[in-house]
Parts: sequence; structure tokens; C-alpha cells
Amino acid sequence: MKKNTFITLLFSSALFLSSFANAHDYKAGDLQIDHPWSKAVPPNSSVAAAFFNITNHGGENDVLISAESPIAGKVELHAHIHEDGMMKMREVKNIEIPANDGTALKPGANHIMFFNLTKVPKLGDRFPLTLHFKNAGKITIEVAVEKATYQMEMKPEKTQEQHH
Repeated sequence: MKKNTFITLLFSSALFLSSFANAHDYKAGDLQIDHPWSKAVPPNSSVAAAFFNITNHGGENDVLISAESPIAGKVELHAHIHEDGMMKMREVKNIEIPANDGTALKPGANHIMFFNLTKVPKLGDRFPLTLHFKNAGKITIEVAVEKATYQMEMKPEKTQEQHH
């Protein structure tokens, strides 16, 4: 009986700790960026996208104003907008991060687009992405390449969608 309890405890601990191995969160000033990820794309793709949650723990709004990455010739901030009765993807000048709240960059909403890929990241890879914020400044994060079916965990109590 004691041996089974020990094995169960050992297995549970390993499972618990393995969840931290996949997690990667970043802080810049009052901002926290949770698990940046990108969908795996075909090896001949010239575009990719990145998604993550940004939580603003401060009392002042912040703004994501630009992004850059060595894997792409061009990086843009994007949103899906409703225009002429259709949903369209468009470049936006910035993405607001409200004080004491957050913003989700996710498929079908705000996200980061990579164009003219110089290196197509493969499933399991990580690549650098530098974000530029109005108040928090510059932060470089690692974007994990996940399966195309991956679903980001949302934090609804601290995350809101941006509507343009």
C-alpha cells in the first residue's frame, strides 16, 4: 500500500512539474505575456502568425506599437475586422492593453503576422519575437510552434477581445 502511494505521489509530482516545462511567461514592467505560440505551417509557407495573452497589472493603459523577428522580412500587428458584411484580416497601427485588464492575441482576433519568412519554424521549434510597447518598452519573447489544432488557454477574468 505504501509503495503504491509513493508511486502515485511521484507520478503526480512529475506530471505537475512537466506542465512548467512547456509554460513560458514573460514580464516587462506591468505587463505579463503568457505562452506565446504559433501554428505549425507547411515548410514552403511564406507567412505565419503568433498568439498570446497580455495582462496589464498596472494602473495605466499600455499599447503594443510594433514587433520584429529575425524569421521574417516583415512583421505586422493584425486584427480581424467586420467590413462590408465580411470578416477581414487587416494591419492595425497598435493594440491597446487596458490597465488592470488584458488583451488576447488569438486566431480570429488580434495577432502578430510574419511575412516573407526567412526561416519556416517547425513543430516544436521556438523563435524570437521582439515586442515594442509604449510604456513597458521592448521585450523579446520566445514563440513556441504548436500543432495547428492547439488551443490557447484563455483567462476570461483578466482578458478581453479587442473590437475594431
